[in-house]
Amino acid sequence: MARRIPNVDPEDDGEQPLDYRGRTRERAKRLDRTKTRVKSGSTVSAQALQGVVISPLGPKWLVNAGAEYWVASVSGIIDAPEGTTLVTVGDRVWIEPEAEVTEHGDKACSIVKVDERDTVLSRKAAGVQQREQVLVANVEQLGIVMAAVLPGYNKRLIDRYLIAADKGDLRPFIVINKCDLLTEEDREDILDDLRTYWDLLQIPVIMVSARSQEGLDELSEALADTSTLLTGPSGVGKSSLINELTDSRQRVGEISTKYLKGKHTTTSSIVIPLSSGGMVVDSPGIREFGIFELGKEELPFYFEEFAEFASQCRFTPCSHTHEPGCAVKQAVEDGLIDEERYVSYLNLMHDITS
Repeated sequence: MARRIPNVDPEDDGEQPLDYRGRTRERAKRLDRTKTRVKSGSTVSAQALQGVVISPLGPKWLVNAGAEYWVASVSGIIDAPEGTTLVTVGDRVWIEPEAEVTEHGDKACSIVKVDERDTVLSRKAAGVQQREQVLVANVEQLGIVMAAVLPGYNKRLIDRYLIAADKGDLRPFIVINKCDLLTEEDREDILDDLRTYWDLLQIPVIMVSARSQEGLDELSEALADTSTLLTGPSGVGKSSLINELTDSRQRVGEISTKYLKGKHTTTSSIVIPLSSGGMVVDSPGIREFGIFELGKEELPFYFEEFAEFASQCRFTPCSHTHEPGCAVKQAVEDGLIDEERYVSYLNLMHDITS
């Protein structure tokens, strides 16, 4: 039986505690009073500084401008790309310094403008509606980090990341960590299992170990003089790898801890400069990755290995799922297309059409 909401006396003097509905309405009123309005083409003042969003700090953002860090709020009117996540890590922003410091003594500012993004890694936000959640902006590469074991790598997730990288104009590569736990036979099995990526699709695969230092020189070279997002599931060792490659986390971590009440900094994405040039973004682990605005007609084009067979299908167009005379399905049966890649395709098609 549904619980009844207590009646509210219209003559109440306002001293009685609000019920759940009343508290929700009050929170909504407060949010409405501070709602940010997007106004394109706004000019910034002569006092505005240009910076990069380094990390979220609860409802605020940590911005690096030159040699200084600022704690930034977003309120009032902002000039930003419409129809997407308002502010995210990696954004190039313009900030207006404020006279007062924060409660922890850090420099305070307001974000007044977000520049157009060159690249994005985004996913479908949680919920029924199609909304885009931009995870990181303005990075050139996507490093998909998986573990050889504990936990094992997830090819379904790799395939989703590859599509998101393609849609967001990022260059992808794959990193397999914890290789010190492998025998030589295991290593060969993994490389053979990933052959479609490095051989057919020409996506670099780097075998590394944060513990034994294997492959770190190759990974460091891949990260140098560019901007890279390292992402993947929890427990694969992203932070351990970054700690081996840089000692620049400390200052950002100190500021984050004050505002996030001691939470580990990788509960949110963090931009970290590299001594070799460029920067790397360490991101929290992601279990599920829904792709934003992926249509069933465009899906086959993200599976490049289908192309040489698709033209031979009996029906045009062919969804490569149930049609008789499908050359793609036949290629899977003949071992010419990786079966697990095809299963990824079927899973994504199901998500789109269900």
